[in-house]
Amino acid sequence: MSVKRTSSKSLTNYNVNIKIKLAALWTALMFLYIYADFFQLMTPKKLEKMIDLQTPMGPTSPEILVIFSVILIIPSLMIFLSVFLKTQINKWLNICIAALYASMSILIIVSTLGSQWHTFYILFNLIEVFVFAMIIYQAWNWPKVE
Repeated sequence: MSVKRTSSKSLTNYNVNIKIKLAALWTALMFLYIYADFFQLMTPKKLEKMIDLQTPMGPTSPEILVIFSVILIIPSLMIFLSVFLKTQINKWLNICIAALYASMSILIIVSTLGSQWHTFYILFNLIEVFVFAMIIYQAWNWPKVE
């Protein structure tokens, strides 16, 4: 880890390992997911639909719950995998998964347009797309060995 200093009054700027940056971005993304879903519980009729076992994809079923689980398990694991995977697979896994999830976020944005109660959800999804773009950018520009 190198340290850059320009004068005695300037702040120290440490270079952060790319793996830590990616893990931090995936962690931020998980917080966005959690808070967006939490706030969505406060929209009209959401709790009633949950009690009636209704999801945005139709009736709740074991298969739907497994699909939802996998959708959230993958980014959760990316926090860990970003730190522990070997460089080449790490880079491409981050790029591919972030691109896939960014596409899903864009579809969610399009599908919720026009609903005043989902304006906050669109905001969360726009920030998620930005975080995915940062993941792709960081992974794409992975530092090379000198």
